[in-house]
Amino acid sequence: MIDAIGVVFPRVNEVELQEIKLPDPGPEDVVVETEYTGISIGTEGWILSARYWGTTFPLVTGYQKVGLISHVGEKVEGYNVGDRVFLRDTKLASPIRSMWGGHTSRSVADYRSLIPLPDGADPVSVSLLVMVAVGYHGAGELVNVQAGDLVVIIGQGLIGQFAAQVCKQRGCTVITSEPHQVRRELSAKLGADVAADPLTQDVGALVRSFKEEGADVIVDCSANVDAINASFQWLKNRGSKYCFQAYYPDLTCLDLLWPHIKEMVAYNPTNVSEEGMREMMQWIADGRAQVRPLITHFRNWREAPALFDMMMNRPSECLGMVLDWQDCHQ
Repeated sequence: MIDAIGVVFPRVNEVELQEIKLPDPGPEDVVVETEYTGISIGTEGWILSARYWGTTFPLVTGYQKVGLISHVGEKVEGYNVGDRVFLRDTKLASPIRSMWGGHTSRSVADYRSLIPLPDGADPVSVSLLVMVAVGYHGAGELVNVQAGDLVVIIGQGLIGQFAAQVCKQRGCTVITSEPHQVRRELSAKLGADVAADPLTQDVGALVRSFKEEGADVIVDCSANVDAINASFQWLKNRGSKYCFQAYYPDLTCLDLLWPHIKEMVAYNPTNVSEEGMREMMQWIADGRAQVRPLITHFRNWREAPALFDMMMNRPSECLGMVLDWQDCHQ
């Protein structure tokens, strides 16, 4: 077996760094020495608080990472030692759940699960690739926003920020709604035509100042039931689309009168597609997807417990968070 260090949730609301075991690699496996792992504030927060479906403790968390291949099995095709790759998980030999085991100092993984980094792709940015690809999957793949659409995005966490960037790149007019000033300012800089403060502005009136008939698309990244119900009235009649892009662990009481009147079409994306991840990795390499400005915390892996404590108890202080694992291999 192979030794590694992992970020472990032993119990609800507890985070530890532990030595863990990985299985010996098989003929179709590679070993990857981790450089960077990206923290998913939303999903990993729901997991840590035991509000994510199927959570059982103890577990190794994380599902997005970049590293260098240190070993290739005899049946591995297309990869060599030294290649830099993106992957989402690792195989574990310890009596602990992999969910999905991304925050580990090294990984053992089937080579078919890897995505090679293209030339020019910043590995720190790519460590948050799933966040970028989730924003693309909802707005870009399922809803398939088009040039000229008026799109409103509620919430400017990472997913909302990248949804806004995707819509802007597609030629849409983008209005974002976000009460947090720093996130609103980033949104205005990176993707939104207008970044509105819903606490002080009438977002519905703003929408109709752009299009009297209402928005073509609304993307919710907030999971705020009051914001969602209010936003139904911003939609145009017939043909409008609503993308429920957040995670909704609690009973969400939606007022379906306005969706009924407006004949709204709803989309409920989950996860990402491999095609979307590859596409967004190329966007990162080309500079079309801006990730670095959204990284508020780039820290050594030893600080993982403190970062997760901040994420749970002082969420307004953080947005994109990346762990640096490089000194594990020195």
